[in-house]
Amino acid sequence: MKHFVLSIAAAALLMLPAAYSQQAAPGRGAAAPRPVSPEIHADRTVTFRLSAPKASEVTLNGSWEGARDIKMSKDDNGIWSVTAGPLGAQLWGYWYLVDGVKALDPGNGETQRDGSRIDNLLMISGPASDLWDFKDVPHGTIQIVWFPSPTLKQDRRRMYIYTPPGYEANQTRYPVLYLLHGGGGDEDAWVTMGRANVILDNLIAAGKAKPMIVVMPNGNATQTVSQGCAYGPTPAPQSVQAPAPPPLQAAAGAGRGAAAARPPQPYAGSYPESLVKDVIPFVEKTYRAIANKDNRAIAGLSMGGGHTLMATNNNPGVFGYIGVFSSGPRTVDEAYEKQLDAVKAGGVKFYWTGAGTTDMAREGTMNLHSLLEKHGFKTSYKEIPGSHYWFLWRDFLGDFGSILFR
Repeated sequence: MKHFVLSIAAAALLMLPAAYSQQAAPGRGAAAPRPVSPEIHADRTVTFRLSAPKASEVTLNGSWEGARDIKMSKDDNGIWSVTAGPLGAQLWGYWYLVDGVKALDPGNGETQRDGSRIDNLLMISGPASDLWDFKDVPHGTIQIVWFPSPTLKQDRRRMYIYTPPGYEANQTRYPVLYLLHGGGGDEDAWVTMGRANVILDNLIAAGKAKPMIVVMPNGNATQTVSQGCAYGPTPAPQSVQAPAPPPLQAAAGAGRGAAAARPPQPYAGSYPESLVKDVIPFVEKTYRAIANKDNRAIAGLSMGGGHTLMATNNNPGVFGYIGVFSSGPRTVDEAYEKQLDAVKAGGVKFYWTGAGTTDMAREGTMNLHSLLEKHGFKTSYKEIPGSHYWFLWRDFLGDFGSILFR
């Protein structure tokens, strides 16, 4: 009889319209049908739905081009819907505005936090997103660790560390990539939004990258830990505003929020100094890292690209591989060029640069690449369609990661 009752219940669920799913709250009986959202169709169009019967207006917003205030229509059941696309193979962000108030999609548990902004995530699988699509391959481990930072006068700071598949089962030593986030991000940005661990898993499984440790610290010098850790009200020094999504950034014009437009930060007592003096020694003492220049790499996006430049320009001979994603100097003086000469003499094996075609940091990145060619670095510049956002940086990590430690 028990199996018979379960079968009837399953059949009843199957009888619901395709656009709805049943959700029940314990002790409250069956809830009203919840709309299925997002619904990805075979042609890569996507239908978004939201139950808001009392709302006067609902719009869809997303991180793909043209996804600003897309009007949704309401049916007789109070379900708002719209079909967008077809969308390219990518990991997209989206959210709703309900009578002008931001709302997430309750039918979708996939979300990302970018500073204080939280959006839903939508994965469209295809060749272009293959590198950061989750696959049945051996997976590495993500650890969240605390370390002391005398440079920043903090007893404990938090960072994420990726160890490659098989790390726990052997005594092998590994090269290390120090991977830095941008403005508005923190130590979980490269995992949550950048899918760095998924990208490394896939590269290693395909034989396109050497197994490596990846260190993802918090680049906000006043933060000990990312927002959302239940510490109560966020102190003012902890407040970090994420950059706006791509459509807003494009409208804002070049320079707004770009790392290249910020005034230079003194190196002494800065986060880039802490990276070299605090983070690297902790990693090389705690993990089975190969502790030499040719097995140390550093890369960062936007603000993290600026941190990469500061860390490397002030510490020639520490890193064998350097990657700067969507960042670079707007102006260069003689002192800067002398720093680059010292970095070159320190023995950099490869200096990678890249930006998007509509990237607000494109000019600075191109300036940097020209300087690197002028000073005789082994370098490359990659440019792909896109604005100042994670579409670029996931791709860049795949490219840069496949070059490292060869």
